[in-house]
Amino acid sequence: MPLPELSSHDVVINKIKQNLPEIEKYFLFDRTGELIVKADLVEVNTETGKEEYFQALYNLKQIVIENTGEYLIPFSVKCLVTGDVKEDNLLWKPQKDETGILFSFDDHYFEVWERYFDLFDRYNAVVTFFVLGRYNRFSAEAIRRGHDVGYHTLTHPMLPDVSRQTFLTETISQVKNFRDNGVPLVSFAYPYGFYETWMHEELLKTFTILRGFNINFQVYDRLAIKNSLIHSKSVDAYYFEHDDDFMSAIDLMFRTLKFLGQGLVFPLSSHIISDRAEWGIKAFRLEYLLQTANDLQLNFYRYSDFR
Repeated sequence: MPLPELSSHDVVINKIKQNLPEIEKYFLFDRTGELIVKADLVEVNTETGKEEYFQALYNLKQIVIENTGEYLIPFSVKCLVTGDVKEDNLLWKPQKDETGILFSFDDHYFEVWERYFDLFDRYNAVVTFFVLGRYNRFSAEAIRRGHDVGYHTLTHPMLPDVSRQTFLTETISQVKNFRDNGVPLVSFAYPYGFYETWMHEELLKTFTILRGFNINFQVYDRLAIKNSLIHSKSVDAYYFEHDDDFMSAIDLMFRTLKFLGQGLVFPLSSHIISDRAEWGIKAFRLEYLLQTANDLQLNFYRYSDFR
């Protein structure tokens, strides 16, 4: 006796369980501001011959990590014609690809940053330091250790408030000295994340990438980073009161980045590495971030990788 044909709803469920590459996932923020991942699918109803539309919602917060290293991901699928919802799970194992994070630190905490070079090595992590001031020994040592150095102005002014001449002094007057000493300064980070649009064109004459500031999850196509302005998500303590909040946010953002499966890059940034500073990241949280990136097989990128 032949088995009954699967409904179009069940066909969609099976496709999602296989995590087929043709299923294009996307992220958005729900009404509460929560980061979520969805996919839209179309399947022909074999009885009516008509197309039916479905929407999948992946629950990346409730993932269970199996002993095999696979991730059990709950999902639901809603039929947009009938309103019916079905739930199931898929098994997903992160694989090495081009997806990665673009991690940076700002300002002049040279002695503190240098103490964590060995920690970065332990996780095969490379980062970019956006430094203030004139050429310094730290910049040369960071380059020697495999990291990158970008520029963050001479004295950290609010750039929209200064004259055009002061703007040029603050942003490009020291570049030649850095480059003459083997520090390429491919990228520039706006102090406080503030700028005026005319500044982009001016600075892109000297730098390849400009970096702004963000408090939300924002990802970029690797090919779209060069010769452009991107925004970096802050992971400073100011935005995460408790360690659990920080860890949950990192888990969700990194899982979302990897699960989207499009080789995307996620810029994020901090300042000092300190257990007390609001504008900094605790050592414990830093290591958790590095370990989570490793577990998900995310790449660590430097800004100079996109020049």
